[in-house]
Amino acid sequence: MPELEGWDKIHLIAMAKESKKAAKPAKAAAPFQLTAVPPIAVWLLCWPLWLLDFLVWLLLVILPLPGYPIMSLIFCVKRCSGKYSADDPHDDENTAKRRDKSLWPASDGSTSESDSENPLIGGKGLMTAIPGDSDDEDAEDLDTVWALAQRSFNEFPKQKACGTREFLALDKSKPGPPRRVFGPTSWITYKELAQRAAHFGSALVWVGGLEPALPGSNLDAANHTMLIYEDTSAYWLTGLLGAHSQSIVVATSYATLGLQAVADAIKDCNVAVALCNRAHLQDPKAARIFSSASSLKVIVYTDHYVTAADQAVEPPRIPGIKCIAFEDFLKMGEKAQQAPTPPAPECLAVIMYTSGSTGKPKGVMITHGNVAASVAGLDVTLKLKRGGENVYVAHLPAAHIFEFCVEIYSVSVGAQIGFADPRTLSATGAIRQLKNGEMHEEPGYPDPPGAIQEYRPTIVVAVPVIWDTMKKKIEEEVGKASFIPRSIFHAAFSAQRLALKQGRTCPLLNILFKKKFHAMMGGRFKFAASGGGPISAEVQEFISTCFGCSLRQGYALTETTMAGTCQWVDDPDTGNVGSPLGSVELKVRSCDGPEDPKDQEGHPYLDSDTDHYGTPCDGRGEILIRGPSVSMGYYKQPEKWAEVFDSDGWFYSGDIGYWDAKGRLVIVDRLKNLVKLKGGEYIALEHMEKEYGLSPFVDGIKGGIMCYGDGDMRRPGALVQVNLSELKKWARSQGIDDDDVEALCANEAAKKAVLESLIKAGKNVGANEKLVEIGLISGTGPIDEPTSNSPWTPENGCRTPSNKLDRKGIQKTFSALMDIIKAKGA
Repeated sequence: MPELEGWDKIHLIAMAKESKKAAKPAKAAAPFQLTAVPPIAVWLLCWPLWLLDFLVWLLLVILPLPGYPIMSLIFCVKRCSGKYSADDPHDDENTAKRRDKSLWPASDGSTSESDSENPLIGGKGLMTAIPGDSDDEDAEDLDTVWALAQRSFNEFPKQKACGTREFLALDKSKPGPPRRVFGPTSWITYKELAQRAAHFGSALVWVGGLEPALPGSNLDAANHTMLIYEDTSAYWLTGLLGAHSQSIVVATSYATLGLQAVADAIKDCNVAVALCNRAHLQDPKAARIFSSASSLKVIVYTDHYVTAADQAVEPPRIPGIKCIAFEDFLKMGEKAQQAPTPPAPECLAVIMYTSGSTGKPKGVMITHGNVAASVAGLDVTLKLKRGGENVYVAHLPAAHIFEFCVEIYSVSVGAQIGFADPRTLSATGAIRQLKNGEMHEEPGYPDPPGAIQEYRPTIVVAVPVIWDTMKKKIEEEVGKASFIPRSIFHAAFSAQRLALKQGRTCPLLNILFKKKFHAMMGGRFKFAASGGGPISAEVQEFISTCFGCSLRQGYALTETTMAGTCQWVDDPDTGNVGSPLGSVELKVRSCDGPEDPKDQEGHPYLDSDTDHYGTPCDGRGEILIRGPSVSMGYYKQPEKWAEVFDSDGWFYSGDIGYWDAKGRLVIVDRLKNLVKLKGGEYIALEHMEKEYGLSPFVDGIKGGIMCYGDGDMRRPGALVQVNLSELKKWARSQGIDDDDVEALCANEAAKKAVLESLIKAGKNVGANEKLVEIGLISGTGPIDEPTSNSPWTPENGCRTPSNKLDRKGIQKTFSALMDIIKAKGA
């Protein structure tokens, strides 16, 4: 072969290099993430934008323009110096912490530090009610659910109260869960809500044969309790308020809790009347449970998410039980005209059944006084303006204390409540049918498909998984842009994040956020809260930055009627859950017994500790709560209540936490989720899941991540509901076939890439909490039955009805993957 010369030789060498380069898999591009400090390449663009924006803010502060008073500058200086308008909680003689009493309103609108001068403060210096109208000498304190609702009925009769979207059909044209098709939203006013609640209560007495459960009543009698077994809706709220108008007790059961739990609740509470969905009457299993309940006499069925065609079909009859449509039941109550029998604060309002992930569900007995005290505590903390200025989207299960109390508080201030469900908050799970019959599937106005854009809320309350998913969707959207717009947004994000920490705004750069993301939430977003579990500080900070409002954390339990702690709106810090609400006091108990868990360094949690892994603190241990919000106990299970309640009135939460230097509570984990490994080290599962869940490979909507460890393992592992779009993107960059997602999830290289991403995200976990093995789950399976590729949902038993991980259910369903994790961690 002749020797090559000149361009031929150069061309051959170049081809050889290209061939060698092509033989190597391309380096996978890291998923885009917005960070506090932008990449080096963005810095040259950042500084001019930051400087210009700061000068605009300073100009607006100096000039006497509305909304930018000189006080903004003073507030900014205080924030930068580490001071802010905080709770200033103080200790009592028992080292318990309470909210500063000088912040609480007296009945005349002033403040008072004397318990005797303020009728709203209990004997232990804790709030028990919202004050009545100070202009009315005969006004009594608002100390029951019915009294709180009555105030809004009387003051805001023409104000919108409950909004419901017309349900038209289920769309199954695309893979995955069916999407709900909606028409326009209809509203009822507070006057109409009052009338409907009164008619419902009247019918409970005249048709259902129920009697008021006044102090001294025998609850074992089968004539005091109604069961609500329905999704969050206007029907749910109307039924509850109607029952309370007659001092009737409401037992609640999640719609996803399972039929056996419903049967147990009916039997335990001697339920005479049940409120459920029309579909439950058509379910043979539910019908058998209803027919076998000797105490059940009447079923009132709703048409929530029932099409017009299905409403025209008469539901099956159940022998021995009257089945009455909701609207017909109201007409019966209107005809009867039974006068209300208002409850007293000590009357039982709700028997709320918990999710029961560790056995038979427990019914928590909550009085009207418990609810009123918690609402009073929320009112002092949130300070929402009364009269319909605020709009709330109710989408979490109303049978959960978090949603229940927020709805009652919303009613108490006359807010507008738009009803939805988690899957149809956005256009992902919803479609809007227009007047001309066309289908609107994309988010945006007019006639948006999703509930968030439809109701345009000022208040959004959600569980951590919703916020985490929102963060990842935003980053995914921004990551699709080209370098220049992506860099501009990254610069704006960094500037806005710093500005919020300093107590100021970015008037120029904030235009980007308003144009890009504020419309996603309807453009009126003012306040957001996260509850039901721990949220990552990074997610909390991200949401606050992008939407220009505070995402605040709270902490409480069903047993304390959602009263525990809550962050103040202007608290600049993340990672804490605030200080006590005014209706409770909290303290930490030393965990130094032989069976108590230790921290990562092998030290006991002590109430005398002054340090938590290098962070100054004022005591560590199990969190105890006492006060007017703490419930009466577990219905017919006094032995269970005795396990968590002592003679001094303290409820033992089972959560581990510490007080930070500013008197705010920081949750470490659950006692039962602090697991000892083979070498004696403890790991905090919820903390690990919160941190590892930040990885873009974790799909929170499908269930997120479940970490696992036990006494036979040296290092922990995890099951991951994987983000398929990110995993496929990685596979394509490596030249790996991504058509078979199950094979991709089993691919060792894919598992390694995801594990590396998890380890990178988990920078705040302990050394012994580093994952050694993971199992990837596609989440493409059915949501209503547990399979080896199903997402984790309440319907298939892998999440509780309150959307927490059901660890036992997951471990059982994915036992094959769990065996691999256990073997690798041993």
